[in-house]
Amino acid sequence: MKLTAKDFGVGVLAGFAAALLSIGVITQSTLAMALLLFSPLPIFAAALGWGTAVGFVAALSMAVAVSVLAAPMAALIVVLITALPAAAASYFAGLARPAEEIGGPKDVTVWYPLADTLLRLALIVAASFIVIGVLVGFNDDLAGELAKSLGQQLAASNPELAGNADVAQGMAEFVVRVLPALQPAVWMMVIVANLYLALRLTGASGKLRRPHDDWPRALRMPRAALIIFAVACAACFLPGGAGYAATAIAGALGAGFTMAGFAILHARTRGASWRPVALWLAYLAVVLFAFVLFLFLLAGLFDTSRNAPVSRAANTNPPDNDQ
Repeated sequence: MKLTAKDFGVGVLAGFAAALLSIGVITQSTLAMALLLFSPLPIFAAALGWGTAVGFVAALSMAVAVSVLAAPMAALIVVLITALPAAAASYFAGLARPAEEIGGPKDVTVWYPLADTLLRLALIVAASFIVIGVLVGFNDDLAGELAKSLGQQLAASNPELAGNADVAQGMAEFVVRVLPALQPAVWMMVIVANLYLALRLTGASGKLRRPHDDWPRALRMPRAALIIFAVACAACFLPGGAGYAATAIAGALGAGFTMAGFAILHARTRGASWRPVALWLAYLAVVLFAFVLFLFLLAGLFDTSRNAPVSRAANTNPPDNDQ
């Protein structure tokens, strides 16, 4: 794709918008941290609406802007958790190839499956947090110090725990142990939510070339993710950095399977009169009882599929890339 001055300008503006939304990394205010959740959206919109190259221009512009507003290290973290996953996911979403290349009918274009995009996005998010962990020196010693500090804070803030330091310390050690999985899992969901929102916005504006994905049926993890997830879960018990890295991978992939479980619920209840009640109860149960997420994770593990949207080749512009 050849970039025009307009395309380049769109990418730069999108990057600046993403940088402003990510300012919560610097200020730490409540509103700014809430805006941080939407920081991938401008990059997604630029890439999906104007092309993959524009998305990478937006990602680069975001990195430059954050490095000017804050520091190079902050820019690197923002690039790793926001710009890189958004640009990469947009790239995969823009992949397409003629159906006849894989034995399909002529004049039909097959687009990259959402399930494959989800798997690759999970691995990118996990890798980003692993790199950040290496940069900050997250190891057993640092984890021990964090657990000790958190245990003291829990005991000080909760009178019931003040008299039982062992319980407070045990809770703190558990939190620190799951933290490498929790962070990429939560951010994986944030990135996917922004991808969904960007697809809807660019689709409504008429700029989106990719045909509509039926998310309740398309939001799945591919079968290959099962193997990676199983290996990562087993490797979580390894000591040192290897265990923390495996935990990050398991967390990101687990988030993908959990979202697939929710998508299954949406698909299975489609058209039912009791659907609103079922959905409200399911989400309320998740809010009240965190272990319910495990049930959705299991549902996602048992339904791995790859649905690829298609479009008539005569009615679409040539894609940026081929699969």
